[in-house]
Amino acid sequence: MIQRRTDEQSALATEYALFLAETRGVKAGLVYLESCNVSSEILLRVMQDPAARRSRERRQWKRND
Repeated sequence: MIQRRTDEQSALATEYALFLAETRGVKAGLVYLESCNVSSEILLRVMQDPAARRSRERRQWKRND
């Protein structure tokens, strides 16, 4: 339960950092992630290839329903 809560907080922090990077600059996003104790590599990966972010979220194979 604690791990899930930590993951959700990290995800929210990362989304907000992405918003900051798009509106105020990458440095603002990195500073925010550092203050939340979240790895800055997450934001850097998203900024390098934003299209890959969405393609990885989708299933690679359809389920047999």
